[in-house]
Amino acid sequence: MFSGSALHASEGTGESALTQVRTTSPELATALQDLKTALHTPKTPLMFDNGAAASNCAEYSNLLTAHPPEESVRNAEIRAEYLVCDAIRLISNEPFLAKRHTLPANAAKALLERLDLRSFPSSLRNRTTDRSHTLKTLLVSGTVKTTQNSVEVETDEQFFSLQIAAVISHPALAGNLKTRRSEWIVWVGDEMKDGNYKSYRTLIVRPPTPSSRGQYTGSMYPTE
Repeated sequence: MFSGSALHASEGTGESALTQVRTTSPELATALQDLKTALHTPKTPLMFDNGAAASNCAEYSNLLTAHPPEESVRNAEIRAEYLVCDAIRLISNEPFLAKRHTLPANAAKALLERLDLRSFPSSLRNRTTDRSHTLKTLLVSGTVKTTQNSVEVETDEQFFSLQIAAVISHPALAGNLKTRRSEWIVWVGDEMKDGNYKSYRTLIVRPPTPSSRGQYTGSMYPTE
C-alpha cells in the first residue's frame, strides 16, 4: 500500500527527520515529483496467480499484498515495467525528500566486484562458491559494460544487469546525520538466452561500512 502522507512529504517536516532519496533514474525522479499521476499511469497488464491483473502501480501494489505475480516468461518481461512501482512503494512508506543525484564514478564497479550473489535469489546463486560469488569472479568470461549507475555482464548463455535507481538515506535516531542508514534501490535484469528464463526484480542493496572493504549484500523487494 502507498502512504498518503508521502504525497506531501516535505511539508512542515525538518529535512533531518525525512528519508533522503537521491534518484539516478530519470523515470523514478519524474514519478516521485507527481505520485498521484505515477500511481495511475497505464501499463501493460501484469497477471497475478489469483487470476487478477494489474494495469498500473496502484493496482500492482494492492494485489502484491496478498498474491504474487504469475510465473511465466512473458509475465516476467512485463514486470520490468513495474520496477518503478516497487521503488515508489518502498520510498512512499515514510515521509521523504527526493533530489536528483550523481553517483560516485566507482559505484557500478563496486557492484561488479563486491556484491555478494549468495545474499539474494537469482539464476546465479546456485553457481556461487566461497571463492566465486561476485559478478566479476563468477562470470569471468563475460563481456562487461559499465556506466556511472549500471553494470551489464553478457556471456554466451546469459545476460545479467544491475541498475542503481536511487540511493536512500534513512533518518537516524536523535537526528545524528553521521549514523543515517543507507541503502540502494537496484533494478536487476536476469535473462537466459535460450528464452526459458527471464527475471526483472528490485534489489535493496546494503553497502558495507565506508571504512571497511566488506561486501555489498542484497535482498529482493518485495518478498513474495
